[in-house]
Amino acid sequence: MTEIAAITGSIARAARIIDVLTAAPEGLALNQIVERSGFSKTTAFRVLANMQEVGFIYQDPESRRYLLGHKLAHIAQVATRSNIAGMAGRGMERLAKLSEDTVFLSVPEGAAAICVARATGAFPIRTLTLNIGDRRPLGVGAGALALFCAMGDEKREAVLRVNRNWMAEYGITAKDLQASYDAYVANGYAANIGRIVAGTSAVAVPVITRSKRVVGALALGAIDARMTKTRIETELVPALRKEASLLARRMDEMEQG
Repeated sequence: MTEIAAITGSIARAARIIDVLTAAPEGLALNQIVERSGFSKTTAFRVLANMQEVGFIYQDPESRRYLLGHKLAHIAQVATRSNIAGMAGRGMERLAKLSEDTVFLSVPEGAAAICVARATGAFPIRTLTLNIGDRRPLGVGAGALALFCAMGDEKREAVLRVNRNWMAEYGITAKDLQASYDAYVANGYAANIGRIVAGTSAVAVPVITRSKRVVGALALGAIDARMTKTRIETELVPALRKEASLLARRMDEMEQG
């Protein structure tokens, strides 16, 4: 086994222990962890010992049960404060109610865009082109395109190099992205008009903090018939910009405090 494979395996085993203990807030004895994790007793004991050393878990001296530790509690608190999906929830619901269409929130992760939240409106034909957790190359789809276009020149060039083959799977070329970027600069928003999923379109704007950090993108998706240029520019984009500004402000406050 290579060193990298061993590290990856260790992380996966620790994650499995965390999952098992998360489902048992009262704690578990070693034999219970062995049974629920599927690990051997030796493996479970070794992983538990390593996790105790870094404060991820602890063992109650009386019951001998293992419980999640203070370090994980701290990580959870930090994750909650920086949870952009949680911060965006009310704004996304407002957008869904106003437009009656589907709202998506995507965040950048390396050369990918990850859908981290979705809200659906009341219109009977729903555009559910992304599920939470779905990944797309930056530049492919409205939200991912808004993220791509909001980045600096050097980062966009790096993304193009890394994602060339991945983008090709969606029929997108570097020339296509340049045209989309030019339209973004001219219009102030990213648009995917019937390109990825036939019959559906979406528009998006980036969420940019005061420090110029691109933290996400809000998008509205609907069937093509509802995405007229007039509706996009007079109703949808202004609403997206308003909520993106509010979300960026909340992110600024979180970073400062």
